[in-house]
Amino acid sequence: MKIFNAAVIGAGFIGNVHIQTIQRIPGVHLRAICTTNSQKKKELEILYPVDYVTDSWQAIIDDPDIDVIHNCTPNAMHDEINRATILAGKHIYAEKPLSQTGASAEAIYMLAKSKGVAHGVNFQYRMNAAVHEMRARIRNESDSKRIFVQGIYYQDSVTRHTDYTKRQIPETSPARALLDIGIHWADTAMFVMDQPIRRVYAQMYTHHPVRIDPETGKEVVIRSDDTTTVMLEFADGTPGMAAFSKCMMGHKNDLVVTVNTEAHEYTWKQEACNRLYIGNRESGNEKFFIGNKYGQKEAGLYAGLPAGHDYGWQDAQYNAMAAFYTSIENGSYRNEKQDYATMEDGWRAARFVDACLMSARENRWVELGDFIN
Repeated sequence: MKIFNAAVIGAGFIGNVHIQTIQRIPGVHLRAICTTNSQKKKELEILYPVDYVTDSWQAIIDDPDIDVIHNCTPNAMHDEINRATILAGKHIYAEKPLSQTGASAEAIYMLAKSKGVAHGVNFQYRMNAAVHEMRARIRNESDSKRIFVQGIYYQDSVTRHTDYTKRQIPETSPARALLDIGIHWADTAMFVMDQPIRRVYAQMYTHHPVRIDPETGKEVVIRSDDTTTVMLEFADGTPGMAAFSKCMMGHKNDLVVTVNTEAHEYTWKQEACNRLYIGNRESGNEKFFIGNKYGQKEAGLYAGLPAGHDYGWQDAQYNAMAAFYTSIENGSYRNEKQDYATMEDGWRAARFVDACLMSARENRWVELGDFIN
């Protein structure tokens, strides 16, 4: 087995998740971590068996012994580091969003494609075994019309007007709830439907146009969305609707995707991510627990335990990253469609954001267009 040397740039919440997950993947050695926080640098050197910790992301790029880079930096830094990584010929696993606009996401994806590097985007929710079960069941209903798609992604992190920090509400994009959590829902929905979203009609709401910085007591003008609602239509004409908000009290990380067909209703809930809810008409409704001996073979690839042994948020993260490294080891990233999200999927999500922004601004349906083949 080839040993891949990996590095993580950015050691905040999601960076730490990447660091911990990398250490679970056979054949991967965590060579380096980059953080600009001097106190965290000392902690990382003690906690993790890495070769070195640095405050220079460029040093990571320039290290000839590093094969794969995980970009876990703030959104505004994604483009520069992704581009530098690709130009250095290294494989890249990037945090979402791939970029803050469809045009820049397209440029990064095309660069990665032209350089022949493996590229992944961390839309890890699609890598839950129950999501694969849902996708396979919908795909197997070839004679059953798809009726409607619906869902939510709610959090309560910035519900109050005093819920303000530069980290929680960065004004680097006119889309905040949409760009932070809405794209996760969109990617998961497109994955289970196995097709892109064709057009959207969106409304965006800023519930607190002025927030109070609790550290300074000063007012801060907010120009991005707290909540976005979207009507949408998939490539095959299936209609749908969704709502994304970071202002829904009591909702911690509440992502729900529901697909109605002529035969069944399928619902997956991230906060109960090891099960699939199935609605029936002629018989009672079902709650299907994911396990390695039951269900569709596509789900079995990502279900390593018997039913009743709960899978969690970090297990989906592991599935995504392990699949990424497997595709590098066997070379399948070069010519095969992958289960994990690639930069093509990141581009598709960026197009979704662009379309929602234009729709809300112009109060009309907007076609995504570029992904309809």
